[in-house]
Amino acid sequence: MKRNKLARGALLALSTSLSLVCFQAAAQVQVGVINSLSGVFSAFGKRYDTGMQVALEEINKGGGIKGQPVELVIQDDRSEAQSALAAVESMKNKGVPLVLGSYASSITGPMARLMAREKIPLIVLGSADDSITRPGSDWVFRAKHNSTIVATTYFSYFEHLRSLDSSLKKIAVLHGNGAWPTSLADEGVRQAKARGYEVVERQSYDQGTTDFRPILNRFRNARPDILFIGSYADDGVAITRQLKEVGLNAKAIAIDTSSSLPSFIEQVGPLAEQIVSVVSWSKDVKLEGVQNLYKRLKDKAKGEPSFYEAEGYLALMVAADALKRADPKDRESVRKALAETNLDTPVTHVVFKNDNGFKGQNPIKSLVVQIQNGEHVTVFPTDLAAKKIQFPTPPWNER
Repeated sequence: MKRNKLARGALLALSTSLSLVCFQAAAQVQVGVINSLSGVFSAFGKRYDTGMQVALEEINKGGGIKGQPVELVIQDDRSEAQSALAAVESMKNKGVPLVLGSYASSITGPMARLMAREKIPLIVLGSADDSITRPGSDWVFRAKHNSTIVATTYFSYFEHLRSLDSSLKKIAVLHGNGAWPTSLADEGVRQAKARGYEVVERQSYDQGTTDFRPILNRFRNARPDILFIGSYADDGVAITRQLKEVGLNAKAIAIDTSSSLPSFIEQVGPLAEQIVSVVSWSKDVKLEGVQNLYKRLKDKAKGEPSFYEAEGYLALMVAADALKRADPKDRESVRKALAETNLDTPVTHVVFKNDNGFKGQNPIKSLVVQIQNGEHVTVFPTDLAAKKIQFPTPPWNER
């Protein structure tokens, strides 16, 4: 009897091993990825890659696509639009059924136009410029937020603050001159005026600027109640330090997207307190599966993850869901499956809609996170918040 049990156990182990070998040896379903793994946007691109790797493990552990494992065909766009366009041609020749990419809107915009002409489905990885899905294309899909959604979230938050303090009236806008910060600033100014705020200053700056003090001194003289800033990683750090240097105070300070990174807190320390940013996902948001995803992202990143990792995870999960419902060898079939997406994830629910001038855009509910005691915490919308808003922001000389 004991010998029979051992034999059955050995056969079961052999069967499991053979099944795994057969799965790994099966023809793979390739998914194209064009991502910024080097160059000026590599800090973000690497975070997206981490999220996709977590999703890849989950997908293949669950049986892949119709029994076939998924393989990522990754090309580095080097943070340059021309490299990304060359990568699109390469993906076309490889015959991948769809592509995920890229981070910066200045890269993804040209990519999206080329892929629409070539009829290759694109799932936007990190770009949020409105123009990518407005007017959009039948071949381009974005599960994450866009400029309009982000700006609307900020101004819904500011309106909530104004319900607590009716003196919030004046806003100053500072932003980089790239596609995404400009798009966010344009929509922010439009919403500010529509909601009755006075835009006392607006100034753009060139990427690579390091001295913001002349601009910030001018802003200080305008005495804004709200500072609305659109920046990338290094810009936001320099701006925050120089806000204190020149003594530019405001009751509410928003720095997108720089302040959403864990490294921002590490670099500016206590100066980060009470600064807010809008994100698509946060580790403490009240959604099912969030804590499990947070743990997996943290383990893979070997450090604190951000919403960028979550967006990378989201993009690949959306791709896998569509491929399961489509013929992976037929791009039109994949495009149709993407258009019919109705998917729950621990990041957000995904359904691609064509309304308000947008096409293939998921109407995601974005979140406001505030830095409190050295951590990002969700504070708005109130029904999803983990902690209460700290308001108003104290003057720099009281920190």
